[in-house]
Amino acid sequence: MPRVMSFERGGTWSDISSRVIYARVYHVAQQLRAWQIRKGDRVALISENRFEWAVTDWACLLLGVVDVPIYPTLTAEQTAFVLKNSGARAIFLSTRKQLDKVLSIKHETQLEHIAVMDDLDHPDAIRMSEIMRAGEAVSRDSEFDAAARSVVPDDLATVIYTSGTTGVPKGVMLTHGNIASNLEQTGRSLGWQPGQVTLSFLPLSHVTARHVDYLCFLRGVTLAYCPSFDELATKLQQVRPHLFVGVPRVYEKVRQGVESRAATGLKRPVYEWALRVGQEHRDEIVRGERPSDWQWEVASRVVYKAIHQWFGGRVEMYVSGGAPLGIDLARWYA
Repeated sequence: MPRVMSFERGGTWSDISSRVIYARVYHVAQQLRAWQIRKGDRVALISENRFEWAVTDWACLLLGVVDVPIYPTLTAEQTAFVLKNSGARAIFLSTRKQLDKVLSIKHETQLEHIAVMDDLDHPDAIRMSEIMRAGEAVSRDSEFDAAARSVVPDDLATVIYTSGTTGVPKGVMLTHGNIASNLEQTGRSLGWQPGQVTLSFLPLSHVTARHVDYLCFLRGVTLAYCPSFDELATKLQQVRPHLFVGVPRVYEKVRQGVESRAATGLKRPVYEWALRVGQEHRDEIVRGERPSDWQWEVASRVVYKAIHQWFGGRVEMYVSGGAPLGIDLARWYA
């Protein structure tokens, strides 16, 4: 079966097939139904990037349940506001830290059920591993299929809250049609293929990361999960993705790192020379051609290759989203 996801636990990477993912999504959906959570109800998600996030998301989408992602970095007070404002009846969260935070404000919310992704025991929560029933196969369920078919484009899919940095957080409502139309457009233009791999590190609480994940599922691209930006450099070397999707700030940080290392000694003149050579051949690169100039070949081996290797050495396409990419930064990468 196709490899849909990869995740790392304890230094070891494991793959998950589409059959296993389907079974886990099915079991989570069954748990939601057992909790009497129905189409239109809200379910919250607080987690770093990990495969359980996607499993929960899919289970909600297939039942027409509206999921509400919450940044794991939010305070208890901020989390309570989102939970109260959304009316979430259940929540799936990642760690003991997130569980303690939610339990401290649970009495202020409408929460009825808590599921935790890490394998820890608590009387007020159920382990997600018990819900997913790892290794247990499932057959087709006509009632489950009917519930999925009942979801239409105008149905609400998710409510994503703004960060609240400029005021009270506001819930942005996205329908299934909103998501599908964006996927249709990017699916045609980007041309991603089965067998390619990408690293999911942008917060899944943000719409950009979710759009990338959905597109990967649609195109058969394998998703490898990176739970935090601090682990990005290490995970890139382990996964060596074919596709890299980041926001402008990520690309800017990489450039700053390169320029910092080239700031002193003999490296600076070499770096500036390589930039000039790259600028002279930018049009060829944009057309997908490899310059034949010997200077470009030398600059590639000395400077460009090191940048490419930072991303794992196998990236075929770089994509920026979430905010405008400055022209100067775009030209630096070109």
